[in-house]
Amino acid sequence: MKIIYLHRAKNFGGFSFEELFSTIKNHLSNIEIKDFYDKTYPSFWKNLKTIKKMQSDVIHITGGVGYYAIFLPTHKTILTVHDTNHYEFDLKGLKKWIYGWLIYRLPIRNVRYVTVVSEHTKNNLIHFFNIKEKKIKVISNCYPAEFKPNQKTKSSSPFKILQIGTKPNKNINSLIQAIESLNIELTIIGKLSSQLKELLEHHKINYINKFNLTRTEVYQEYVNCDLVAFISLREGFGLPIIEANAVGRTVISSNISSMPEVAKNTALLVNPLDIDEIKKGIIKLMEDENYRQQLIEKGYENAKKYHPEIIAAQYRNLYEEISTNK
Repeated sequence: MKIIYLHRAKNFGGFSFEELFSTIKNHLSNIEIKDFYDKTYPSFWKNLKTIKKMQSDVIHITGGVGYYAIFLPTHKTILTVHDTNHYEFDLKGLKKWIYGWLIYRLPIRNVRYVTVVSEHTKNNLIHFFNIKEKKIKVISNCYPAEFKPNQKTKSSSPFKILQIGTKPNKNINSLIQAIESLNIELTIIGKLSSQLKELLEHHKINYINKFNLTRTEVYQEYVNCDLVAFISLREGFGLPIIEANAVGRTVISSNISSMPEVAKNTALLVNPLDIDEIKKGIIKLMEDENYRQQLIEKGYENAKKYHPEIIAAQYRNLYEEISTNK
């Protein structure tokens, strides 16, 4: 079986989709997978022509360039949709209408299946674009295979919190306000805006900022921390929750969007807009070691469902269905 993975351009500036499918690819034995990146050639039409000439049983658009699907053969094309956040929250008027048609409605009409990473995203596709449920397959994200359990017997002093991501939806503003005056060292992975730097200084937060880390270096940050903060305002999935589960670290996360679906009973869930509730939750996790350990044990069990072998097997089944039922 031959699969083409069609990715965003290499210079897009974000690699989460590509890293995800790199992990999945490593667990798909006896399948020939070729990676093709948008903007390999300056012309969209030359990229499209090249893809069509490549031999394949399945073309899998891994995210971000769904408009290719409008021009690819329906019977063997899959599109993965990670979220609807930009459409739902950022756009208005004519721009929103055009974006909805080009990125969601037309591409999804012209694929065999659309895969989504959560029930939350599935429900959004049905709600916003009236996509038929039978066309949608929920296949969750997996954590990197090298993210192994690493038990930490005692919390650090100062208490170490890890924050993954710095985009506005990550809600760092609320986290900063919640931990003011607490004995905490905050490590933030991702480039900080000047506004966030000013806010951190204003609230006298003891923080470390790191970015452009390798996956091994990110794993080490999970190992070093006592708590992963992921009080995001909106997510298609929420991979840091599962990564923390796999390593064995406690999580505080949001009680909205996809986070409750992913975290289940493995995290302390709070209203991401309630500073006092966030602060009380963090203090509880700092002081109650028994509670932290309970969440960690539940997290190990939760992570098993998101192991790369499990997720890769779900994609294999889908690829086999498409390649054998043309």
